Amino acid sequence: MYSMGGLIPPIGLEIPMSMYAVNVPLQVNVLGLVTLDFKGGIKVRVEANLGAGLGGVKLKVIGFEVSADSPVLGKVTLSQADVDTTPLSLLELVGNLPPKFRQTLFLDFVTTIEKPPGGGPPLQLSQKKTARLVNDNLTVFPPQGSVYQLQEPVELAPIGAPTQVVAQLLQFPVTVSHNP
Repeated sequence: MYSMGGLIPPIGLEIPMSMYAVNVPLQVNVLGLVTLDFKGGIKVRVEANLGAGLGGVKLKVIGFEVSADSPVLGKVTLSQADVDTTPLSLLELVGNLPPKFRQTLFLDFVTTIEKPPGGGPPLQLSQKKTARLVNDNLTVFPPQGSVYQLQEPVELAPIGAPTQVVAQLLQFPVTVSHNP
């Protein structure tokens, strides 16, 4: 584990972390509000150092998947979309004494709803724009039980019909912990 005492993870290091988000509100246009509990994980790789300010690193998300079981929608899965188009995430040192970090995770994902409203095959949705999850008060990295918050709701539209928003991820309060 890297402490915030100026010790930044080295370039090339891959860091797996578990993710758990409870009571996540998903607004589905034809159903209304559905509350989900997601479990899964994320893996990042340290790509480059940040130049300005106190320092930090850029992180590439190289694996992301969480899923929730719903009596109405079946299994709902958020899984990593195109790894090459997602902006690099940031781990920034924002204070020295005591050491403090801000981490911004940028995520592009595909949402799969096993039992879409109205029936039919599983429905795959894409985001209208990249999601941002932030924790601006980390004292250790990799995180241990740290909660990240979604910075704005994520609009979801069927793949191939990007203007037809059918659902919205309203919040995503996710607890992230390192899996050594």
